[in-house]
Amino acid sequence: MATIRVKRGTTKPTTASLPYVGELAFDYTNNALYARNSTAVVKVGGELEKVYSYEGASSSHTVTYTFDPSYLYKIHIVASTQGTLVDASATYFNYRNASITNLSGSYNAIYSNDASTTITKISARNTTNFMVQDVHSSGTTLMSGITKVIDFELSPTFSASLADTQQWVAYGKGITTVTGQADATITMVDFVHSMFGSIAYLFIYPGLNIGNPDLISVTIYRTLRK
Repeated sequence: MATIRVKRGTTKPTTASLPYVGELAFDYTNNALYARNSTAVVKVGGELEKVYSYEGASSSHTVTYTFDPSYLYKIHIVASTQGTLVDASATYFNYRNASITNLSGSYNAIYSNDASTTITKISARNTTNFMVQDVHSSGTTLMSGITKVIDFELSPTFSASLADTQQWVAYGKGITTVTGQADATITMVDFVHSMFGSIAYLFIYPGLNIGNPDLISVTIYRTLRK
């Protein structure tokens, strides 16, 4: 039986490394197979393709990535801080265009925490700060630190035609808890953001800027709409 070997490496290949249409390459670090089409390199098989990742010691992070309306996106954020000081800040996002100008839009969120029996709603229109009201719950004494997990999808919408994307919609959930306690507090938020314009940057501020270290991890996946 003949042996077929494709190009291989430790990252996603580029069009420069796959100059011929139909050429294959295997990323053996992430176990992903890629093929070259007429204009780009695309992942073969599987629903989600990882297109961006960052991990570092910081209280905020700017994602530099142009979101393509041909795709649907899944964004996963983990942020944490150490210490016993309670941070009462909510997370907010700025969606920015290629000129690094904040896009305007609206947001809506409902949230609850285990120190309260009520469910609260917040909203705003024509704003550039898109809130996720995931403020740490004061339901127990903080001994270790605070951590936030935010998971959401980002989808294009249409205007005059299926190729005309002017508005993007983000929808997801945020959870705030502690970094290491059995009596963990929990704040839970369901949120929606609607913003007008093309997104080339995403500024993320989880509000955890009181400990040492402040850590953040951001991972973005995408899948074709059709």
